[in-house]
Amino acid sequence: MRRRKLNSNGASKSKRPEESLLNQLSVPLRDFVADFKLNGKAVLEQVRQKDPAKYLELSAKLAGLIATLRPAAPDGYSKARTKEEIAIALLKQIGVAEDQMTASMIEQAMAVNDQFMTRLEQIRDQVQGKYNGDAEPITLG
Repeated sequence: MRRRKLNSNGASKSKRPEESLLNQLSVPLRDFVADFKLNGKAVLEQVRQKDPAKYLELSAKLAGLIATLRPAAPDGYSKARTKEEIAIALLKQIGVAEDQMTASMIEQAMAVNDQFMTRLEQIRDQVQGKYNGDAEPITLG
């Protein structure tokens, strides 16, 4: 006679957890992606030529699907709404645990990030021919 294993509540453990919907769909999704890689461009061109309205509808649905399936960035920047939250994410990125951060560290990180952003804007403006400051010229390429 075989004994059933019990969890901490005294209920029997199921042998296999039920697969998530994403796991259940992973094989068909992979098959679809493989087929789309091979044929998608040609099919989309045909749809665009034969029915531009349908092409736009499919494009909007595909863009929405991609946005929904795209995993959230693990870096914390996607949720950052303030300069302070960005500074905290920057400090985390270099290995500072949030419970070790001081107000002074966060303020310094905000100041350095402001300087960094200002410099990036200067580079952008220089490339676009708008900057006349003292910054060193940059070379692209």
